[in-house]
Amino acid sequence: MAEWSGDRVLQSVLVVDDDELVRRGWERALSSAGKDVHVASNRMGALAVRRLADVAIVDLHLEMGESGLELLRELKFLDPALHTILISAGMSVSISVEALRAGIDDCVVKPIAPRQLLHHLEHGDFRTEDELLSLEDVEWEHIASALRIHDGNISHAARALRMHRQSLQRKIRSRLARSIDELC
Repeated sequence: MAEWSGDRVLQSVLVVDDDELVRRGWERALSSAGKDVHVASNRMGALAVRRLADVAIVDLHLEMGESGLELLRELKFLDPALHTILISAGMSVSISVEALRAGIDDCVVKPIAPRQLLHHLEHGDFRTEDELLSLEDVEWEHIASALRIHDGNISHAARALRMHRQSLQRKIRSRLARSIDELC
């Protein structure tokens, strides 16, 4: 884990995640906090903008079966000063240990509010009282995780979530509509 002494101000953040809604959410939250945000969904996109970032937040599972852990190793090799964070809803102790041994600075379990992680990076602690995710956001993270595990198959994800397929489809449509409204 990287040592932070005192308060630090980060100017630029790289977020790499294969889920477009997650990328947009991080980009919106970090931009509203005054950060330059660069997003990518895969290794090539991340490598193209890596020099612009003070910190890289990378999901464990990326597009086309790419490993976020391997990407972070590569980013850290190319720029040892880059603060690297592996983030995943499926974080395990063994993955965390492997990441820390590889020189990754932090491992974080999803869901986490972007401002909460930013506070940790700039001040060295996690404040949760004012940055808790809403129940709606936690529910969506759980649904998104089930969809990823079942490769986007709504019927299989609904079965795993113990709900009707039509109910899951309504929740997905509702979430997408809200996301579109927020972008406009």
